[in-house]
Amino acid sequence: MNRETKRLMARQQMAPEKKQDAVRRSKTKSKRTRENGRIRAYFSSVITELKLVDWPTRAQVRSYATVVFVTLVFVVGLIFLLNLLFSTGVTKLYG
Repeated sequence: MNRETKRLMARQQMAPEKKQDAVRRSKTKSKRTRENGRIRAYFSSVITELKLVDWPTRAQVRSYATVVFVTLVFVVGLIFLLNLLFSTGVTKLYG
């Protein structure tokens, strides 16, 4: 039996007056305290998830960056040549 199941069973067996006290206490918590708790929990879960990420090595990053740069140069060159070709064709056609 896990912790959540034990808590649920304990809440179900709690006397009605204790339930009202618990509800009253939860309502009296300030909004700021609840927000700080949620913000802290969010960043805690973000840090936990970032520890699970399989980060690339320096060599992998270098090779990926090289592929991106070569592809970029190729596409820019292709667009330049197409632009030059079309501008020359339009100039001869209407010029």
